[in-house]
Amino acid sequence: MKMELSSFMKRCCLLFFFSILIWNTFAQESAETQETAPPSAQAPITAYVYEPIRKGDQFIRMGLQLGIPLFNTSPEKFAIKTNIYPGGSIFLGYTHYLTKGVSIGGDLAFTFHLTLGSNLYFAIPFTINSGYTFAVQKVRIPLTFGIGGDFQSYNGTRYFSLFFRPQAGVFYQYSPEWSFGGELSWDIVPQWYKNKSFNRTGNFLNIGFAARYHF
Repeated sequence: MKMELSSFMKRCCLLFFFSILIWNTFAQESAETQETAPPSAQAPITAYVYEPIRKGDQFIRMGLQLGIPLFNTSPEKFAIKTNIYPGGSIFLGYTHYLTKGVSIGGDLAFTFHLTLGSNLYFAIPFTINSGYTFAVQKVRIPLTFGIGGDFQSYNGTRYFSLFFRPQAGVFYQYSPEWSFGGELSWDIVPQWYKNKSFNRTGNFLNIGFAARYHF
């Protein structure tokens, strides 16, 4: 009786270990099949939509401009010939996008012109800008309008005036970090005095090249 019980126990143990071995083998094959199986055709695919301009985008802009004096205006006469030659400026600006197209920012420039009397007209205009940018593939077309002030120095005389600048540009997005292009702007610089007969408003056309670093 003891021998039969011992034999029965041995058979049960063998059957138990054999079952475990079969189960482990089956589990490994199932896991390998799940790892190597191709994704289902019905599995959801995440689509990413490319946005050329996003809310929160910002960039620093720097460049050079050629400034062309056009004419002055006064209470008595609309167009008065200027007494300065074309000059140049270097500028630095910052822009932040509030939406996919609407932006705010600011510019600071250093401008100089030679006069007919070989004097130097020097100005430091600054503006707070608002604008909208159109995006066509890799081309960006920003339209902005700036309002600010202008520190001017000429022949020992210093003057501070208001400053207005509408501006348009065309830029090519060379990489996610850099874009390059040209700009065209119109500077309106009023000079107002107590004696209104001396009031003048200068009008300048600027043609510039700029590089923008996006971050």
